[in-house]
Order: sequence, then structure tokens, then C-alpha cells
Amino acid sequence: MLMVFVDKITEYKDNIEALRTIDSMEVYRWMISLGQKLSKDPLSESRRSDHTKVSYCQFDLYVDWEDGRFKAYSNAMIAGGYAYMLLDIFNSSPIEEARQITVQHFRAIKMDELLSMNRANGFYQMIEMMQGRLQIV
Repeated sequence: MLMVFVDKITEYKDNIEALRTIDSMEVYRWMISLGQKLSKDPLSESRRSDHTKVSYCQFDLYVDWEDGRFKAYSNAMIAGGYAYMLLDIFNSSPIEEARQITVQHFRAIKMDELLSMNRANGFYQMIEMMQGRLQIV
């Protein structure tokens, strides 16, 4: 069972839904604040390459395994916020549990309904990239 995943994703989804009831701009403000957290310990420049780039994201977004955990870099704060959320979910989970997390788990809880189509594509690609990396860690 994906205990940490369920707890973390429920927390994030509840926050997004609560903020949406106030004002849709609040969701973006919150995502920007998460993106600012991401920038405090970003993926090192030497790890940013075509291999680690989330190509479905319209901004520069990179994700890779570094220093025993996932790290990311984005030049856009909202994309960085979504990346921070995924890093928190994956890095908080025991590695065996994290290896079991799939795009289907996010689709099952209708996470894509909370994202624009472009953001959902990058979000799901990032999950797939992280899954691929976990298989060789």
C-alpha cells in the first residue's frame, strides 16, 4: 500500500481544492511559493541536460536523482511549484514505495483536473522520468 503517497497527495489536493474555493489566483500564488522553496536547493547545473529536461514543459524544467534524493530546477515558479510537490511526494516515500507510484495513481485521484492540459503533460512526464530513474537507483 502506498501510505505516504496517499497522505501526501491528499494533503496537496485538499490544499489546491480549498484555495480554488477562495480564488483560482490563490492556487497560483501557492504554487509560486512552492516554486520558491524549490529554488533553495535546486538540481545542480551540471545535471541539467537534455536527458534530465522535462520536454513537455514549456519552460526549463529539469529533474534528476542527486545526493540521494530527487532534485529539480525550473526557471518558472509555477512549474517549479508542481515539481516541488512531486519531489516532496517521492522523496518522503520509502524508496520501495516510491518505485510503485505511477501516473495512473495520479490519474485515479483526478489530479489532471487540477492542472491545465499543458501542465498535466509536463507533470505526468516528470513522474515517468522519476520512475525511470528510481529503477536504476
